[in-house]
Amino acid sequence: MLLDEFLDPKILIVSGKGGVGKTTVSAALALVAARHGRKVCIAEVDQKGTLPRLFGGGALGYDPAEIAPGVWGMNIVPEQALAEYLDVQYHMKRVSKVFTNTHFVDYITTAAPGLKDILVLGKIWFLEQGRGGGAQDFDTIVVDAPAAGHMLTFLSAPMGLSDALRVGPVRRQSDWLVEMLRDAKRSRVHLVTLPEEMPVSETLETSEALTHKIGLNPGAVFANAVYQQLLTQDEQETLDAVMGDANPRELKIAAAEVGLRLDKEDLNALVRYAHFLEARRSIQAKHLRALRKGLEDPVVELPFLFSAGLALPDIETLADVMEEKVAEL
Repeated sequence: MLLDEFLDPKILIVSGKGGVGKTTVSAALALVAARHGRKVCIAEVDQKGTLPRLFGGGALGYDPAEIAPGVWGMNIVPEQALAEYLDVQYHMKRVSKVFTNTHFVDYITTAAPGLKDILVLGKIWFLEQGRGGGAQDFDTIVVDAPAAGHMLTFLSAPMGLSDALRVGPVRRQSDWLVEMLRDAKRSRVHLVTLPEEMPVSETLETSEALTHKIGLNPGAVFANAVYQQLLTQDEQETLDAVMGDANPRELKIAAAEVGLRLDKEDLNALVRYAHFLEARRSIQAKHLRALRKGLEDPVVELPFLFSAGLALPDIETLADVMEEKVAEL
């Protein structure tokens, strides 16, 4: 698949079960888009603050700010989205400050479930249209959406409001959001999972619900943290044979040549670790087969990164792999 085709919809929504790395994948996807000449905005909607740490910056605000060459970041806060909505739609900037304090917004969103989601999606619509405060013309908008448990509610909120209201400006505006989300030329939903039983099962259920219950357009599924093959079968057999010796002299010599002094316990630990990783790869492969079998959408495998804490170089590595894998689809 051509990357331009993969990046075609302006709005790329990324979600997945909590802890699978959806923010990391969102950041890598934004870098890929920027590398291909697109002006990118990546929007956090859960206020966790993970995104700016990946890019090595401070907290994001409501207005987009450049966090990497060609990539802007922002945090969509419902209170500010409501103030912007009142200002842009009804020119109530002065009054909006009175009605958009946190306590008031919590009150009205408790009385009207789903309103916070509507406000966030409304801001994404403003971004797509190049409207609102701090508006810029972005080519790609990556939405780091809520975790899968909330994501279906988040994306279906405009449909519920549209069904509840028959006439009026709010009904018309909710219809705009429904059209934005369901138009394959405007938006696409990418799911992120781990090659493990529960995340794969939840991903399959979420993909089914997105397509058949909400009517949205699924994109690729990113299988994150996949262990790569360390040794070929011949190399593993050779290593096992050498380790069968009482004194694996060849391995000690090879280690010494690169400045390592290893005793027999060290070598045994390394071999056990290699076997552990191979066993994990075998388990992951089983879950990846189940994932592919249950999906019509392509699966993009991203490698497990052996890093103490992810930072921009790791995101760039994932972006490299993402570009390579997408080209193979």
